[in-house]
Amino acid sequence: MKGGPTLHEEDIILFEKGILNRTHVYTLRKGEVVRNIDETLMVLEQEIIKIKGQGEAWACMFYDDDQGACKIYQDRPVECRALKCWDLERFKEVMQRPYLQRKDLIKPEDGILKIIDAHEQRCAYETLASAVEGLRGPDSEKAGERILDLLQYDHYIRPFLIKKLGMDPNAMDFFIRQTP
Repeated sequence: MKGGPTLHEEDIILFEKGILNRTHVYTLRKGEVVRNIDETLMVLEQEIIKIKGQGEAWACMFYDDDQGACKIYQDRPVECRALKCWDLERFKEVMQRPYLQRKDLIKPEDGILKIIDAHEQRCAYETLASAVEGLRGPDSEKAGERILDLLQYDHYIRPFLIKKLGMDPNAMDFFIRQTP
């Protein structure tokens, strides 16, 4: 009910079986601020992939509210298998396991990896934070231009990929999630 699980390397089998696909997930990027299980805010040290929610709701897209049950229970992700609301110890252990990354779900020869890497370099959260900090300095106009350039690039990359490469718009949050 509080959001879809974060996926770990061992969850790759769910993609191989066809239980999950790229339209079911989104990527939180390195440097993004997220709310942790204990409700504290933290900056991600690496990217993570999570299962999407239901529309604007936080509940996992595979949670059936009418039935009060998981639609993919037999093939649920490792975090879901470990979660017991009354005891979070096993869940916390699972959280320490290696996370699934976009590179794990994209073939190395696929050109989209180069586009993702270029986007990550140009639109990294550290880059944006540095530019925002620059607004306070003597070169604030230059910092503002840098921010606009970054946001314009980030804004136009998704429609470009959909139109030019024929990518599925519903999978775009997996490939290149918009910089907030």
